[in-house]
Amino acid sequence: MTKTENKNANFSQAVKRLNEANIAYRRHADDDIYQDALIKRFEFTFELGWKSLREFLIAQGYQLEIPSPKGVFALAYREGILRDEALWLDMLESRNLTSHDYGRELSKEIADKISNRFCKALADLNKYIADQLNS
Repeated sequence: MTKTENKNANFSQAVKRLNEANIAYRRHADDDIYQDALIKRFEFTFELGWKSLREFLIAQGYQLEIPSPKGVFALAYREGILRDEALWLDMLESRNLTSHDYGRELSKEIADKISNRFCKALADLNKYIADQLNS
């Protein structure tokens, strides 16, 4: 298994676990424990996602001027891999906010974004990379 395949396999498992947390969160959206679980799973899935994307781009021969999440997202957007760069930047900002602020209102707002928008984008990226690696 190549480094890119390994990273994407780990990302795939994280996406699966995030989706499990999302299902539970939707059933118990007012319960802080489910909200916290969704946010925590989002944090590590997001990290694996952008790093898997970075590794994929490098394996495809792209030169990364800025190997940070913002640089990776900008390149992937320019190359048509990501459809909505603003969504990915919102994910990055949300991930950064969850690392520093656990206020109830903000946590609920971010959990709703994760549930309604971020889970699908992460799953779509995982599928895109897997499809490219298998073609």
